[in-house]
Amino acid sequence: MAQPYYPSSDMSFEQFVHRLRSLWRVEIPAGVNPYASLFEDLGSDSMQAFELLIIIEGLADCMVPPMEVPEMYTLADTFDYFKLLREIALAES
Repeated sequence: MAQPYYPSSDMSFEQFVHRLRSLWRVEIPAGVNPYASLFEDLGSDSMQAFELLIIIEGLADCMVPPMEVPEMYTLADTFDYFKLLREIALAES
């Protein structure tokens, strides 16, 4: 897997959203609320949600079995998942 864009879990929410804007095929408006719904507010569908999981794993440089993936409804949930994966990846390195 390629080196992560951010080598630690110190990425801010704004940096995280900036990376998602360039990688995810869902439009994320400027100044988006962290609690914006992935489905209702951003209009993503189930395939785009799966794509988001892959993007987050890539950013975190960590793969987690699907049974460990938390339910994610908001951008804040995705950011929390990213931070969890980064902590796991850092602990394993």
